[in-house]
Amino acid sequence: MEFHAYLIINVTLIISCFIMSLFFLFLPLPQAEGLRNYCVSLRFLALAYLSLSVLTVIDLLAGRNILSCPLNLIAISLQTIFFAFSLINLINRKFVHIGIVSMYIAPTVIFIVLFIFFAQQWGNPDFPGQANSIRNCNHPTLLLNMTFLLFCIIQLIYLSVLFILEARKYRLKLDNYFADTYQLKLRWVQYLFYGAVAFCLLVLVSLFFASVIFTLIVTLLNALFYIAFGLYYIQYPRTYSTIAPIFDTTSAVYGNEADTSRRTLSWQKLRCTIIADKYYLCPDINIEDMAQYLKIGRSTLSGYINREENMSFHAWINRLRIDEAKRLIITHPDYSIAQISDTIGFSEPSNFSRQFKNITHHSPLEWKQKQRRSNKE
Repeated sequence: MEFHAYLIINVTLIISCFIMSLFFLFLPLPQAEGLRNYCVSLRFLALAYLSLSVLTVIDLLAGRNILSCPLNLIAISLQTIFFAFSLINLINRKFVHIGIVSMYIAPTVIFIVLFIFFAQQWGNPDFPGQANSIRNCNHPTLLLNMTFLLFCIIQLIYLSVLFILEARKYRLKLDNYFADTYQLKLRWVQYLFYGAVAFCLLVLVSLFFASVIFTLIVTLLNALFYIAFGLYYIQYPRTYSTIAPIFDTTSAVYGNEADTSRRTLSWQKLRCTIIADKYYLCPDINIEDMAQYLKIGRSTLSGYINREENMSFHAWINRLRIDEAKRLIITHPDYSIAQISDTIGFSEPSNFSRQFKNITHHSPLEWKQKQRRSNKE
């Protein structure tokens, strides 16, 4: 019964991964400069899904014997690389290229070659944690497997740190370009990455615990995760059209910025213009629009805000908006939260309430009630 369940789950995994790999290879995409790297990452994912499908077939044909250990290690290494770089590509499209991915795959290829040679020369004993493994602790093939296991763990940690650093850089770029970033943070990218890491860890744990039930659970979760991952990943082009400007490192110039810089622009004057005209209340405002309005370069404006206000564009605009919200709550007590949110430029009342609480440590309603009590006193 357990074998039949295991067989069904693995066959499902093989078929779904194979179909998804073909889908990634032939998925039609809009013609956009920034989506070229996304196309490359789809090819990486196609290789990841295809390699998992092939490794699962080999595992089934081997009958879940001692080949399971090296096959799992190879799968962990390849999936970590392909998933990490595919997801990093979404938040830093200039980071991923064939050369760097090939460099990371090389140790796995070397391990495969060495394993084949070692297994032919000395055989392939059970992995630690499995039966009769203690007496084989000095076996050359087992030592090779343990060495590559250590490499997989180090690789997993390194790529996790690399992803976290790139995710921080992406959020910083968002905050320095958009006023409203909540829908653009691509949290699903982080969830997918941490999910991939979790499954790699589960597979590592399964190497030491020869439990059929545990293996069934890991395999089932793995199959579901791969399907979910693919479905989320192919939706990225819809988001890219919005976030594409943050990847542009060139700063557009409006007017004659060379002459403007000679006049030594005063941030206080620019700030007064923004506040007096209440330009920060415009819905969907971004730093490019504001730079065009002020007739200065985007990088110049970003530098002013970062240096003089000591915060990102996103944080500064939201602080100005919340100050305006406070004024409206006092002067127009009949306004609803939705009305205030719409008036000060937020696309969603829930996001307005979230930003209001982040700055004041009170929800809009709590702050309003607090002001009423203060007035009565």
